Amino acid sequence: MSYRFTRTTGFKTMANMVEAMPTCIKIVEYINTVWKMEAHLMVPMMGGHPGRVRFAVLCDDLNALQAAQSAAMKDKKYLALLGKLGPHVDGSVTHDQMWNIIA
Repeated sequence: MSYRFTRTTGFKTMANMVEAMPTCIKIVEYINTVWKMEAHLMVPMMGGHPGRVRFAVLCDDLNALQAAQSAAMKDKKYLALLGKLGPHVDGSVTHDQMWNIIA
């Protein structure tokens, strides 16, 4: 079975989203290349607040995800990228989900 972890967050303003988008892309590229996990960045096409993004990571098992999350908390470059997003993000609308991929 595979799993998809997602983190959705919104930006304080659309200007914040425009400024933060290059950093969001760098975060996804970093996950893909350094941690060798399939990561994606998504934006809504319709419905809901347009000033939000969703980070999604595909993993084969929960141990791989836990190992990546543990490594993330010690990874200075990754934490620096997250720090660049801080001033732009509305933390009150950030949420995580875990999905089982069944077919």
